[in-house]
Amino acid sequence: MYQFVQSKLTAPVRPEPTARKANPPPAQLPPRRNCVFASTHIDVGGCSYYRILFISQLISQVYDNALFSDARILFNNRELFPLLVSFRLQRACGVANLEWFRNFLLPAKKHFRFPVVYEIDDILVQEDIPVYNCYRSIFKEGKDAIPGFMEGSDAITVTCAALADYYSSKFGIPRSKFRVIPNYLPRYFFDSYDEAVILDRIRSQKTRKPRICFSCSMSHFDMNRTGAGDDFSGILDWIVANRHQYEFVFHGGFPPALAQYADDFTRIPIGPFLDYPRVRRSIRADLFIQPLRHSLFNECKSPIKLLESWAEGTPSFVQDLGSYRQIAPEACFDTADTLDRKVRALFADPDAQLRLIRANYARVQDYWLDNHLNDWLEVMLFPNGR
Repeated sequence: MYQFVQSKLTAPVRPEPTARKANPPPAQLPPRRNCVFASTHIDVGGCSYYRILFISQLISQVYDNALFSDARILFNNRELFPLLVSFRLQRACGVANLEWFRNFLLPAKKHFRFPVVYEIDDILVQEDIPVYNCYRSIFKEGKDAIPGFMEGSDAITVTCAALADYYSSKFGIPRSKFRVIPNYLPRYFFDSYDEAVILDRIRSQKTRKPRICFSCSMSHFDMNRTGAGDDFSGILDWIVANRHQYEFVFHGGFPPALAQYADDFTRIPIGPFLDYPRVRRSIRADLFIQPLRHSLFNECKSPIKLLESWAEGTPSFVQDLGSYRQIAPEACFDTADTLDRKVRALFADPDAQLRLIRANYARVQDYWLDNHLNDWLEVMLFPNGR
């Protein structure tokens, strides 16, 4: 079977989807010399890039009169307010921020008549965040503050329908106020598919241990050793049992439960998000795995881990939850035994592995942000519909 890969699949190709979506026509911006879109983001990692910064950067490249301003600049330049066509607020969930929202932003919105769009891409209510999540304490004010932001905004953007359903039910916010816009990949940042590299990687699996990477933050591990288990609890025994058969790489966080075996694993620390794709490529992983514990919190996650891997040309297996199950049920596992069978089958058949990689890259073509800018422009310009 390996010989077939070597002899017949030597010519690298870049697969295209069988029915690729056409680029949507450009949205019509308001007839002004300059249209200012303002936004503010709370975090400085992947969330802010996927939901705010990448979008702003690409739209400003496509439309000459679309200007994006950070909220802090806007507040010191009041002459920009008459040009403001939209204000986006990301992940705000504190009481102090709510006071600013009510006392400053909403009066400005009323006077200058610009829409406010509230962006949230996760459950940020402490009581519904798993106890093992090391960032849980940060969101102690979420339950008191988030409803105020949602009620005062014209629209609320979320990454998946499950998250919209959660917040609508949790706080009694009309479901019609939510706009589901998935996390899309900016092609210039994530498209690193190179079949020559992929073929070399698959061939070399015959003479080395397959390299399996877990790429995730510390929030997935029980860092405080609460004893409540975490996202890796279901496969820890499998990892320990196979630590000499595969080369396991932990990129980002490392589970304290595996501390006694630390010397058997490769560990790569978390770094700046702008270096994230380069570091992932440098790992030269044969497979990415993303386990998640079954919970309301995880059911509301976006399938971004799948998309990132597909764009790199690397297979990925994920937990059988929410959005993952919706877009790629064949990539999902429910138990360590199911995962073990999938991993063994993947590395037993190089031909099938390459076909899977090609098929996944073809599928990711419909998830480039470049082809979905209108999704964002529509909600920013017409949050209540045209």
